[in-house]
Parts: sequence; structure tokens; C-alpha cells
Amino acid sequence: MGSGRNIDEAGRRSPRRLHTSRTLPSFPTHPGLQSITGLRGALEFLEWPASEWTIKDLQDWFVDHLVTPGLMKRPQIVREPGATPVMLDPRADGGSNLEELIYKARGRVITALRGLIAPVADDRFLNAAIYGGRVRRAAVGGRPVWVASPREIDFLGDIVLSLLAADILLDREFYRAHLCICEVCGRVSFKDSPDARGVCAEHRSHVSGFTPRVR
Repeated sequence: MGSGRNIDEAGRRSPRRLHTSRTLPSFPTHPGLQSITGLRGALEFLEWPASEWTIKDLQDWFVDHLVTPGLMKRPQIVREPGATPVMLDPRADGGSNLEELIYKARGRVITALRGLIAPVADDRFLNAAIYGGRVRRAAVGGRPVWVASPREIDFLGDIVLSLLAADILLDREFYRAHLCICEVCGRVSFKDSPDARGVCAEHRSHVSGFTPRVR
């Protein structure tokens, strides 16, 4: 599609996370760019049903993809519009509050990504990330890049969108050409063929028109 990027299969998620061996969706790689760590984190967040997450899973996700890479400090409380805030403490029981918070955050992220690949693109979330200070310019190996820079007080959905925005801003046309959001389950992946972009591999035989499910 003219972008020169490759599409590879991501590795399997560590069993200590959600105790499953499902494969993460394929995603583009840009050798040498730090932002790929953030992209993997965003896709990992979107891949798992909200009902399967625990407070420990969410804490580990923050540490692995945001704190350890130096993108942000670990938040004490995680928030999302319309959801009850959740303490990021493994000793706490997030219960239905955690599930609802992740469900709403993932729904907002997927809605933003759908806008990016719509016939008339709506990429306002990219400007929101830039002007909100959730992404910043940097240099890796002498090459200008964007790096996620969310804050602990940001909403969870905006934190995930900052990870995506940092990579999308490097090659927006690649995403418009290859990003796939399944119409049946809402799964995010990347496809070579434009005619396969409306469904994931699991739901390829389904008829288009189902209500997206992002839990």
C-alpha cells in the first residue's frame, strides 16, 4: 500500500496475565521505534474481554507498557467517563466496577479507531492527544517520532489512545489501508486485503451487520 511497513504476528500473552494462550492480533512493525512497545500494549488491552481482567492484570499492564518504558508514572486510581473509579491496588476487589470501566474505555477506543478508517475520516482523537499533551515529539536513532506521554490523571481510554496515536502519527495512511475492526466482535487487527477488513479470522464466515461487541 506504499507505506513500506511489514505485518507480523505478535507473540502470545504471558500466562501470568489472564491465564490464557490466545494469540494477539497481527500488527505492523517499525524496526527500532520505541513506540512499538506502546502499540503492543494498546492491542493487548483491546484484545481481552473486560470480564477477564483483574486489578492485578491492569496493574501489570500499566507497569509493562507504560511505567517500565518510562512513558508515565503508575496511577493510584484509574478513571473513565461514566464508570466508577477503581483503585489500582491488587488487594482491592474491582468486581463489576473494573469490568464496566474497562468496557467503557475499550468502547471509546474502538469508536475512535472506527472513525479513523471511516470513508470520511474522523481523526479528532489524534489532535486531542497532541493538544492534551498525551503524545510528544522525540527522536529515536536520529529519526523524529511521536512518543506517548499520558499522565496519571488521564482517563484510561485516553491513555490507551495515546499509545495508538504515537504510532498512527508516524504513518496514518498505513492504518487507513490496513486497520481492521471486526463488525461482529470488535477485535482490532491488521489485514493485507481491503475486502477482509470488516471481520477477524474467527468471524470471517459471519454476515456483516452485527452489533459490535467489545467486552
